[in-house]
Amino acid sequence: MPTPIHRAARTAGTLAMAAITAVSLTGGSATPAAASQPTTAPACVSTLNVVAHQDDDLLFINPAISDDLAAGRCVTTLFVTAGDAGRGQTYWRARERGSMAAYAQMAGKPNTWTENTLTVAGRAVHRAVLTGSPVTLLFLRLPDRVGGWPLQTVQQMWLNPAAGVKALDTRQAYTRTIMLNLLTAVMVAYQPVAVRTLDFAGTYNDGDHDDHHSAAYFTYAAQQRYTTAHTITGYLGYGVDKHPANLTSAQHDAKMATFMAYAAHDFHVCRTPAACEAGYYRHYFVHSIPVTVTTTGRNVAGWSTPAASSQNTATAQTATKVADGRTGSPLIGEWATRGGKAGSWVTLTWPDVQHLGSVTLTDRPNISDQVLAGTLTFSDGTAVKVGALPNTGGSLTITFPARSVTSVKFTITKVSARTANVGLAEFAALTAA
Repeated sequence: MPTPIHRAARTAGTLAMAAITAVSLTGGSATPAAASQPTTAPACVSTLNVVAHQDDDLLFINPAISDDLAAGRCVTTLFVTAGDAGRGQTYWRARERGSMAAYAQMAGKPNTWTENTLTVAGRAVHRAVLTGSPVTLLFLRLPDRVGGWPLQTVQQMWLNPAAGVKALDTRQAYTRTIMLNLLTAVMVAYQPVAVRTLDFAGTYNDGDHDDHHSAAYFTYAAQQRYTTAHTITGYLGYGVDKHPANLTSAQHDAKMATFMAYAAHDFHVCRTPAACEAGYYRHYFVHSIPVTVTTTGRNVAGWSTPAASSQNTATAQTATKVADGRTGSPLIGEWATRGGKAGSWVTLTWPDVQHLGSVTLTDRPNISDQVLAGTLTFSDGTAVKVGALPNTGGSLTITFPARSVTSVKFTITKVSARTANVGLAEFAALTAA
């Protein structure tokens, strides 16, 4: 169910519009048009969707978006990544055209758009406005996980404030701070009463796409800064098949028809109703599942900023890897020091207070490097002793009386004799009642 957020409206940012040469798109074919100032959408109740890829909104959030359009609401959808999958500009640009075709179909309008540049929080954002309809699509064009793993990803930008990601078209650099400022500015400019995104309650490596969670984490954090009264709703991604179908046959058919408008432009998805029904895509047309935010046992490490005594940046075994949800993947999923042994440490720091009741530490998945003892130190000054972690990637859960803190530091006090570069595969911090 949507989570209501009630706050008094105030200005939290600015959004400046810069006109460039407009492009008229009809049926997916582009022809240059005269330069013009972007037209303003008619005044109406506004909603905002923020997703990772160009089909996420159609597969996971719909029918909420088509319902908005049917009700005459202004709809803005922001796509965080280019959805490039390492296939280059021809592919990700085709996916954008697919999104435009899908929204034109939902709005019942000709597929005619004006494209230009919007300057938001100092970043040039590609914008498409549907002619004769209050539909706006915004494309940040950041690299997605497949095209940019392991460093140039939205996930790394979320976990590490120092990490930078460059847009594929403009090569403008984005950081965690810039992304949060941009999303907040978009909310302030468009004034949505409903913000929708992907799964902000899940954790990395839970079966959903890392980009889905990253886009959702950024959106959830940004809407906390957005002070106009609104609701925030996250939607499950790849895990919807574990839930009973919740859409009617009419909603199924409408959702399929919209996706077909998109699929005509994306050769990598099912492109006919029969093909979609025959494969794993079939689950997406009978589901749209809002996430449930649990208050206990939730791993909030992914919302922290990890830091460490040392890290191996040459092999991407950085501190951020302790919060990426991966426990059994050498290099890709682990933090390793550079020659660190006893005395090494790693810290999780949050911008807001977290109510913790346990921590789970996972050793590096190799036979040599093993933590034999350590200490958890919390921002409230308390400390908890930790024993040996099971070797070769084993996990140890440490339960303690609940405490409200903004950071927890794990200091390694003893390592095995064969340890060369101590570290962790994961540092999970779990909420208490």
